[in-house]
Amino acid sequence: MKRLGRSMAAVVAGVGVALLALLAFPAASPAGTLVYQEILTGGAVDVEPLPIVIAMHGLGDRPEAFRLVLDDLGARARVVVPRAPLPQGDDGFSWFDFHAESDEQLAAGVRAAGEAVAELITSLLAAHAGPRRVIVTGFSQGGMLSFALAAAHPEIVAAAIPVSGYLPPPMWPAARSQVRPLPRVIALHGDADHVIPIDSARWTVEALRSNGYQAELRSYAGVGHSMNKEMRAALHDAIKAAIVELAAPAGDTAAQSPPLPPR
Repeated sequence: MKRLGRSMAAVVAGVGVALLALLAFPAASPAGTLVYQEILTGGAVDVEPLPIVIAMHGLGDRPEAFRLVLDDLGARARVVVPRAPLPQGDDGFSWFDFHAESDEQLAAGVRAAGEAVAELITSLLAAHAGPRRVIVTGFSQGGMLSFALAAAHPEIVAAAIPVSGYLPPPMWPAARSQVRPLPRVIALHGDADHVIPIDSARWTVEALRSNGYQAELRSYAGVGHSMNKEMRAALHDAIKAAIVELAAPAGDTAAQSPPLPPR
């Protein structure tokens, strides 16, 4: 097995996930300009009309490593882990240039990567039966893309759970979307993150709230730019709650999972 990318190495170190041999894993599959790995969780089988979870890795990582965060998700789902298009380091990948010279340049890179993922989502929804909106999540760059997809494509996103991400101000919604319901956004972030400070995530959440989104930020004391065991458990819980909401008939609030307890 190749070594983990830098961002995923931090995640695995934090959550204590054991590296398992890559046995019977589906091969990467082409869709649009991206390739991806797909896993079925919770005992699901391919012929089921499953909810789709898009999980996006961070800078220098790759799907073969990031998928370990969700391999044991305790819900029946089709988890799709796309690979970023730009080589980064020895064997990792990047979604965009994180060290852009301005917010506008960074936003342009995030926007282009987000559109590539949106194209992948559209193709997956066309190919599979199941809910017509997806759940998006990701770490670092993947967290930024989770925010971006919720803001730019609410029509195909039911829920977004960004981890250690934010949205550059030029990408904040300029007006309220007419899509209903808007995606629910639950951001998870360490309060000791010096790569993407938690204030950047806080401002992003406030910008979404001001445009009608049900958005919240959950902070984790002493956690830097990584995902510890508590954050990973919260990520799983948020995804499972979003899956229940996707399966519930419109307006059936009793069928929805309760929100995560306040922090």
